[in-house]
Amino acid sequence: MGFEKKLSLQRLLMIVPAFVLFTVFVIYPFASGLYYSLTNWDGITVTKFIGLDNYLRLAQDRVFIKAAMNTFLVCGVGILIGNPIAILLAVLLNQNLKFKGVLRSAFYIPNVMSMMAVSVLWTLILRYEGLFNALMDILGLGNLKKDWIGDFNTVMPSIIIILFWLGTGVSIIIYLAGLNSIPTEIHEAAIVDGVKPWSSFRHITFPLLMPFITINVFLGLTGGLKLFDLPYVMTGGGPGHASDTIALVIYGYAFKSNLYGYATAAGIVFMMMILAITLIQLKVTRSREVDY
Repeated sequence: MGFEKKLSLQRLLMIVPAFVLFTVFVIYPFASGLYYSLTNWDGITVTKFIGLDNYLRLAQDRVFIKAAMNTFLVCGVGILIGNPIAILLAVLLNQNLKFKGVLRSAFYIPNVMSMMAVSVLWTLILRYEGLFNALMDILGLGNLKKDWIGDFNTVMPSIIIILFWLGTGVSIIIYLAGLNSIPTEIHEAAIVDGVKPWSSFRHITFPLLMPFITINVFLGLTGGLKLFDLPYVMTGGGPGHASDTIALVIYGYAFKSNLYGYATAAGIVFMMMILAITLIQLKVTRSREVDY
């Protein structure tokens, strides 16, 4: 009995360092943030406890609501359009193509570039004096020229296209790993049974790819929800607030307006949104996974 107590004590002592670090870097910041979200903290002093006023104000904040709509738009397009395209490209690049190695590298190259470099590069391309409008002049389409990241109607589509160009390579690599993990015997048996290619993909390949779809949807959701650096560098959230995201708005409240209490409340709401969305996504996609 004494030996068991000693062993339990040793195990407890081994847990203590991790628990201390978790408390210092996770529990305490969250608890203090929850408190500050209930105040009008200006980053230096707390002058008044205001209860839920910050949260009630957020519910009517048009800038925050617009930023939330932009953020969900990015996530929705990535999931509903970006992922199917990535699956299609992965299937094509998994065939016996002559230059498939070069094509795979071409799709992945954007991911090795820093986001800052990508932002500056696309700003130079899409501004009014940029390369895209110069190309339109050459093609005789000069009447369609515009400042693509300075126009209310085109700024978000432009950012979404850039994100698709940037993130497709990673999705393709993950789907290629999934395709190569499927035993060839399954497809060979389907061919012998006379199953057509589309039916084979729909009833065999796609269900077996669900674990990889779960990963890509999760990465796309978390990446889209925390989007900050690309619109920050390219547009600063403009024109107006047309390209604001939740992360960008929270940054503005805290570091530009010194509304730290309000920004903290927005951050907590944002965290709860991310938690709810990712839990729902994981439950839905994992429920459709199959074993082989």
